Amino acid sequence: MNNQEIAQVLYQMAELLEILDVPFKPRAYQRAAMAIESMQEEVSEIYLHGGEKALEEITGVGKGIAEKITELLQTGRLKALAELKKKVPMDIDELMQVPGLGPKKIKLLYQKLKIKNLKELEKAISEHKLCKIPTLGETTEKNLLQGVELVKSRPNRMLWGMAYPLTEEIISYLKKNCPIIRIEPAGSFRRGKETIGDLDILALSHQPAKVMDCFVKMPNVKEILAKGMTKSAIRLSNNFQIDIRVLKPEAFGSALIHFTGSKEHNIEMRKLALSKGYTLSEYGLFKLKGKKLVAGQRNRTG
Repeated sequence: MNNQEIAQVLYQMAELLEILDVPFKPRAYQRAAMAIESMQEEVSEIYLHGGEKALEEITGVGKGIAEKITELLQTGRLKALAELKKKVPMDIDELMQVPGLGPKKIKLLYQKLKIKNLKELEKAISEHKLCKIPTLGETTEKNLLQGVELVKSRPNRMLWGMAYPLTEEIISYLKKNCPIIRIEPAGSFRRGKETIGDLDILALSHQPAKVMDCFVKMPNVKEILAKGMTKSAIRLSNNFQIDIRVLKPEAFGSALIHFTGSKEHNIEMRKLALSKGYTLSEYGLFKLKGKKLVAGQRNRTG
């Protein structure tokens, strides 16, 4: 699990705790998420070499949050998050996709109009119910309508047959124009799923910063969602999202397995590794005792 994914879980914890009126904790989770999101070193690497105690040295991460990050790294899941979602009557994941709709507004809309999901929000907006709430008004209603339309305009899935030529075109472009040694598609595309939600690309390069610059300047890029030293994400003009990661040679094989496998598959793989005295992540297979790298590199080209 990478920093962005860990931060996203912590943000979700903060949002749910805020909706449930839990004092102090939402801000603590937000601080930890912001710190992790801005880190260049991967949290999984810190944990690998220093354990849970090393996590507590991260800005904003105390013992409680360190324990939850450990659970995430070991299992890919967080029981506390699942339990909080059961206590919240709204579809928080769906509603939080709407720009401008945060935990406080979601809670207000539920209290005033019993809005629990995107469909009910759209219906309330069409009936101009939001503008009747004094703290919202017509401007907020108009902005949220645009947000709902934006969410609806994003295609949920693309047929594999449609994704194939697009993927071939993108990889061909990156090979030709970026300083890349090796490049592979991953995720549901590599698994050959019938439909594809987005495209994950893994690459090897001695110049990751140049790859990032090249990637975000590809033709038909509508929006740069994120741009980092080794990870970036863009949305094309057809709203299809593409993520790229530049990896170290010694981690390319394990990363390809990790980012190709489904979440459930990776959880079972990590459990199997732990049962045999190893820890498995996108960075490789390591001995639990001594943290020695056992495997991770992919030698075959392709």
